[in-house]
Amino acid sequence: MKFSCNQDTFSKYLNIVSRVVTSKPGLPILSNVLFESDKGKLTMKSTDLELSISTWIGADIQEDGKVTVPAKQLSEFVNSIPEEKVDVEVKKQSFDISSSNNTASFNTMPSDDFPSIPEVGDQKYSVRIKKTDIVEAVNRVAFAAASDDIKPVLTGVKVEVDDSDVSFVATDGLRLSRQSVKVEKGSGKKNFLVPVRAFLELTYIISELDTDEEWVNIYLLEEKNQVLFRLSDVDLVSRLIDGEFPEYKQIIPTGFETRCVIKRDDFLNSLKIVNIIARSVLGNKMILNISTESGKISLSATQSDLGKNESNFEGKIEGKDIKIAFSARLLSDILNHLNSEDIIFECSEAVKPGVFKIEGDKDFVHLVMPMML
Repeated sequence: MKFSCNQDTFSKYLNIVSRVVTSKPGLPILSNVLFESDKGKLTMKSTDLELSISTWIGADIQEDGKVTVPAKQLSEFVNSIPEEKVDVEVKKQSFDISSSNNTASFNTMPSDDFPSIPEVGDQKYSVRIKKTDIVEAVNRVAFAAASDDIKPVLTGVKVEVDDSDVSFVATDGLRLSRQSVKVEKGSGKKNFLVPVRAFLELTYIISELDTDEEWVNIYLLEEKNQVLFRLSDVDLVSRLIDGEFPEYKQIIPTGFETRCVIKRDDFLNSLKIVNIIARSVLGNKMILNISTESGKISLSATQSDLGKNESNFEGKIEGKDIKIAFSARLLSDILNHLNSEDIIFECSEAVKPGVFKIEGDKDFVHLVMPMML
């Protein structure tokens, strides 16, 4: 193998594929990136057997070949050299790389030992979504998934594809978040469960790629129980999570007895103040008290060894007075993941979920389970 390319392009895409390389893999080959050149196309691939990334870059290929190279050290070297032409030549078991004033040789491992990474091929099921919609959906939903593996189905984001839109849903049992976006092109209805990590890597790739491509194409590799996301010249492949996601639709309230339109910043500032005490209370418990007469929302927390505090702010309130307990941490989480100035909060009883919505956006809903008063 022998090729030349620009340092900036090489560095950018090498950094992307290196993200799924683990520092201490069970198989030594998984510490490496696979390089393959064929018919004027240079491909780089990496995998940890759960996530895989493939990308192809422009290069002047003088000789085709296939080899694997240590990802961490190679990416550090390429990132450290100036933006200029980089020459690579593989001789026997050595990956020799050089620029005008810098050279390095890395030991290689046989490409035959590298795991096979799925490709699109002739997959029948696909859906096409705007990349900006995916980024927004992941930001509003992924944080609500569970962070431990006690129930694996709760560590993923459920993707529900309909004829005209797709919903992203996540829950950890204490809260639930759902965001729906429009589908530009799809192959019909389908549901599948994707690990949160895959979506976080996808949003990173979207942020790193300077491309005019507006769309992410999603291909379901059903025979392999995997999903492939394609953006421009990068493919991200993830295993799907097996198991049944909770039936959640029946717990989303269809009405309310109390409704408030609140300034997000006012709510966050009050939460910050009340959390001075609430963070020392079991479950970060605080009390939310809505008064229709005063037009104010009161947040308070009490800890027997410390004391108590309270913070009030105004909102547009309709319906009944209510007193309900929540985790201050869970409320802060949702508010920090929304970028709207006005937030809608709805509730009915002290034992039913509190509902957060965005003013003027019917495609988003977030539920938070209450605590005992």
